[in-house]
Amino acid sequence: MLLFVPPITAQQILPGIELECSRSSITIDFGEDSYPETELIDCTLTNDRPYVEDVALEYVSEDIDATGPGSLTVEGGDDVSFQVIIDPDEGLSPQIYTLNITAEVVSAVGIPMGFLTDIEEWVVEIEIMEYTNCDVAYSMNSLSVEAGENALFTASYNCESNFDKELDLEVHLVKKNENYESAWESGFNVISQKCSVVISEGSGFENCEFELTTPSNIDEKFEGCLIVLDERKLTAGSCQNENSLEFIVEPKESRLIDGVGGNISVLDDYNISEEHVLVAGGVFVALSVLFIIIVRYRR
Repeated sequence: MLLFVPPITAQQILPGIELECSRSSITIDFGEDSYPETELIDCTLTNDRPYVEDVALEYVSEDIDATGPGSLTVEGGDDVSFQVIIDPDEGLSPQIYTLNITAEVVSAVGIPMGFLTDIEEWVVEIEIMEYTNCDVAYSMNSLSVEAGENALFTASYNCESNFDKELDLEVHLVKKNENYESAWESGFNVISQKCSVVISEGSGFENCEFELTTPSNIDEKFEGCLIVLDERKLTAGSCQNENSLEFIVEPKESRLIDGVGGNISVLDDYNISEEHVLVAGGVFVALSVLFIIIVRYRR
């Protein structure tokens, strides 16, 4: 009886392995709130030889941290899957980095074979995007002033970024219940000095003092908020959606004081105080009494 033996090529005799991975490029944006802490790459080793092979694995990159199994055993005519975990540092500068995943047969059926085999390689390009995340904290929860009085407050601005830069900080004024910032009413003006935050080696922090004028002739109470943002955002959103400081401007009071002959309106615009009115009223009463006494005496 004759047995048919399938031909074996030289390629199938010599040890070898095939490496294939699910991803050849990855984009990482640390600025996204939903960004995962690690990235995963699924890889497969395929052994089309008729014997078992031991395969050594390496993950080579100058700047990217990557981990995975150091070695795997693959049976003849079989394949084995594994995962590579990429754990990038948020301080990496924005650019494209390279990760080389390599596989090499080091032994076949227990016999060292490294000198006879080629190294299989899979290259992954990892692009790190530029990001800057900032937040602000205010020195108070609410600020209330009288019309015409300057509003003064302090804000602490903190940033994290993978790119050195300087950002100018600005005050935004938004009315209560409005969806976004609109044109400021006349009389509201920022008079404080320019303030900036310098970001270097991954972070930046600055305490800024802001001062703005308020209109002196408003008839109704102004209710809204103050929002400190950096130059990247030109217009603020609503008080509810932004990290904001409640801001109230009360109209100047017109107080009525009972005096001789009726009510006397005391207006701050004329620099007349209640004491002035009371003194004037007292003098008026004294003179009236003196006049009555003189008239009666003459009679």
